[in-house]
Amino acid sequence: MKNLYNFGFVVLLLVVLGCNCQRLREITEEGKTSPSSTPYVSNTSSSPTSSSSPSSSPSSSGGLTLAKYNQIKDGMSLKEVNDLLGKEGQESSSSKVGSTKIATYKWQGEGYEYIFCNFTNDKLTFKSQANLK
Repeated sequence: MKNLYNFGFVVLLLVVLGCNCQRLREITEEGKTSPSSTPYVSNTSSSPTSSSSPSSSPSSSGGLTLAKYNQIKDGMSLKEVNDLLGKEGQESSSSKVGSTKIATYKWQGEGYEYIFCNFTNDKLTFKSQANLK
């Protein structure tokens, strides 16, 4: 049964990644640039067209980083992960079979950065990330 849940989560993750890859492809075609030559996410605030203030930068607003992701450990509760990341995750899916509740949460960062966590009875059982620095 646990393998079925893991399989379902992997399928969900692939669907989400597929959707993001399609959007990235559309953006690339619109801008007529390649992803390798022009990054889509910029962490610099020196751009003259940038209207963000220092208080809205990813690091000061609880942005997602690889260092924070690496601090997330199996067995942590949803509250602990929210506190660590500095913001609440959005529930992507959940199911309940008997007394077992499985829920997947997503934390979206600036641009295409995100963290997915799978919780079983409010204990972390799986995590994944993309584009974290």
